Formats: sequence, C-alpha cells, structure tokens
Amino acid sequence: FHPCLPGDGVYLPDEEARKEYVINDTGYIYVGSANDITGKPWNFGQFEENMLDCCLFLLDKKGLKQVARKEPARVARAMAAVVNANDENGVLCGNWSGDYSDGTPPVHWTGSLAILQEYHKSRKPVCYGQCWVFSGVLTTVMRCLGIPTRSVTNFCSAHDTQGNLTIDIYLDQRGQRLDITTDSIWNFHVWNDVWMKRPDLPEGYDGWQALDATPQEKSEGVHQCGPSALKAIKNGEVYLAHDTKFVFAEVNADRIIWLVKDPVREPEKMIRLREHRSAVGKNISTKAVGKDMRQDITMEYKFAEGTPEERKAVERALAVSRPDVPFPTTPTVQVGFESRNAVRLGTPVTLRISLSNSSSRDQTISLTASCQLQTYDGKNVATIKVLKQEVTVQAKSSTAVPIEVEAAEYLQHLSVVNDDLLVRVTAVSKTKESSSISVDDATLAFKYPPITVDVSPGYKDTG
Repeated sequence: FHPCLPGDGVYLPDEEARKEYVINDTGYIYVGSANDITGKPWNFGQFEENMLDCCLFLLDKKGLKQVARKEPARVARAMAAVVNANDENGVLCGNWSGDYSDGTPPVHWTGSLAILQEYHKSRKPVCYGQCWVFSGVLTTVMRCLGIPTRSVTNFCSAHDTQGNLTIDIYLDQRGQRLDITTDSIWNFHVWNDVWMKRPDLPEGYDGWQALDATPQEKSEGVHQCGPSALKAIKNGEVYLAHDTKFVFAEVNADRIIWLVKDPVREPEKMIRLREHRSAVGKNISTKAVGKDMRQDITMEYKFAEGTPEERKAVERALAVSRPDVPFPTTPTVQVGFESRNAVRLGTPVTLRISLSNSSSRDQTISLTASCQLQTYDGKNVATIKVLKQEVTVQAKSSTAVPIEVEAAEYLQHLSVVNDDLLVRVTAVSKTKESSSISVDDATLAFKYPPITVDVSPGYKDTG
C-alpha cells in the first residue's frame, strides 16, 4: 500500500501523520488505570531484518489472493486473525493464567521485533502475549505493509460476552462477585486503529477503523475483530461491518450491578441495584503525532457522557429494548468512596467508605466491604479483606468508615501470578429500617517505585 499516493486505499494526506503512523518504528503503548496512566515504550521495528518477509508469509498463510491484497479492509481483518494463534497457528499465543513458565511472560516484552523474528524462524506460535503485546505486533505488521496504524488503549474497557450491550455484575450479600456471567470490565484494553477507505460501507465511513488481534470472542468463526469504522462506533450504528457492536460495547456499554440473595438455592432471583451509564470507555489514548506524549481520542469513539447525542447513540445501538426489570426505590443511604488513589507497593491499602443519609431520620446501616486482588482483565485472584460493620448515620448527614489492608495481607498473593494486579473494593450497605440497598466499588492500582539509572562520567564502553 502507498499511504502517500492520492487515490490509494490508505492515502493519508497529512505528512506528519504519515511519519508517525507508518514510518516511526518506536512509540508508546499506554497501560495502567484510568487514574494512573503509564506510557510503555515499544520498539515496533517494522523495517528490521525479515519483517517484510514475515508479513508476506502471513498473507500467504491466510490464503489471500492477489486481488484481495488490494483491499485494505480485507488485509486488516486477515492480519487481526493471524497475529493471534488461536485458530491458525498464528504469531502469538495469549495467556492470562499468571503461569508463563513455558514461555516469556507478557510483561517482559519491550517490542515486536523479537516476537516476529522468532515466529519467522520457527513458523510456530510464540508464547506469550496479552492485549498490549498483540497490539504492538499488529502495529508492526500493518505499518510494514504500508497501512497507517496507531496503538489505542481504552481504560475501563467492557468485554460483553452476552451481546446485550450491558456489563452485568452479580454480587452476593457480602459484596463478593459471583461467576454467573463472563462479562467483565478490563482495567485497560489495547487494540489498534488503521486508516483506510471503506468502499464496502455506505459513504462517509472512511478514516480510522478499530482493529483488534487479541483473541476475545469469535467473529465469523475466527478470533478476529474489525475493522470497524470509528464513525459507526460513535453513532451506535452497530449493524455495520465488522464487529461494530462488540467495539461499541467496549467503549459505551452500561454497567448493571445485581444482588443475588441466595446464589445456591435461588440463583435466578436477583435485584437490580444500580446502573452505571459512564463506567466504561475512559481516557481512550494513543501516542500523539510527532511527540512523546499521550493524546486523548475519547471523543473520536463516543460523544461526551450523559449528553443527548451519547444517549441517542446507545438507544440506536440497543435497537431492541432490554427486558423490563424494575429498579428498586432510591436508597435513603448512599454508599461511596472518598478517595481512589494508587497504592505504593509495600504500604497498607487505606480507603474511607462514605455513607450519606438523605432522609430526615437516623438510619442504622449494615455495611459489608470486600477487597479482592484482580488481574487487569477483571479476573479475581484472591479475597484479601472482608469488613462487616453496623453503622448509625444521623439524619441529613454523612459519615465515613475506614478500611485498611496491611501490606502482608496482599503481598503474599502477588507472587502467585506473574502479572500486575489491582485491588477492587466493593461496598454494600443495607438500611435496617427499610431494607434498601446501595452499592459502589473502587479500583486501586499499585504504584511501583521509579527506577533511576546513573552512569558515571568516567564510564567507558569497552565492549
């Protein structure tokens, strides 16, 4: 493909953008959490030895005929499928188990070059990757083929496994999550945008297209996702190809919290406690053009939360109304958190749970809070603290209940998996007088001490 040639299917008129999205062989992939974003340096290396040969081999492996190779959307979709190894012994095996003893832990990779060179040499999938690694490798492949590509990170990213455009979270009465559904919200998820014309879509959908090589759900029988036009995602036009419904949910699904009173004997009986309309799709990020800085592109994917345009896009995406499940009355005492700051590794996790009484009477509250260690994709590793306490909140006032997890209570679990973990705290309050229930949760990232390397002025490299 020729991104500098007018009339080409991937023509990008901005020269500086072409330098960034095609020529630049290094960059940043953003990870962490919505409140603590970190730029991870990445070596794409698309012009290094064997890269073009490897990409051409991947095209051959997918069986793309010469005529198909002229269509950037078909090439992009094929590369999203073959960069992961789930279906066709592609480049990279995904692993979220925490056990990487027979391969390289995903956090150890710093670039795509070693992965693609190993695959080119062995013709066998490389172990292991997670979303940012898949995105880094796909960036290398697409730029090598001349298609403008950027790595994109969506913080608080929804994984809708039911296809209903909602993320359903089920809790027991202790505030602990139940495995009723595989819906989840990843602390972050990384995919790609590719720039191209879309003659297969109605007019007006050229430009950036979302493309994802991370094997999450199957599309047309294969683990692939996209390309999906950002304009279609933003407007909720989920019927347009490819996988627009899935990507729309990632950035704009509503999050619904359910209480299951008796998960063993009556798991089907549940109460809808809360609907979060702005819980997912935060601080969508990519590297800025020509600068080692983060650029926020959230508004390219969605309208501002709570605006009429955003709600209209959600309603258009839903198309069919949800089941009519009534909400309980608004609880007289609302639970929340006063702060959600990152935790320096090795120090206690400290939080203050707030209880706000809007009624004109004192209220007695049964408060339960559960602290769980989770991987970045929302899987529970261990429960490290459970708090149960009865609290009286005076009329028209608020009170705060502290909760603290000593370092020893979580450090013993960090070595179990070779991943960066998070702390999720879920608080459930029940008013004794009216039995009304309120729920809220907070996610806290661990902050690691910075590493500083000092080189002596007299140092000489004798190698």
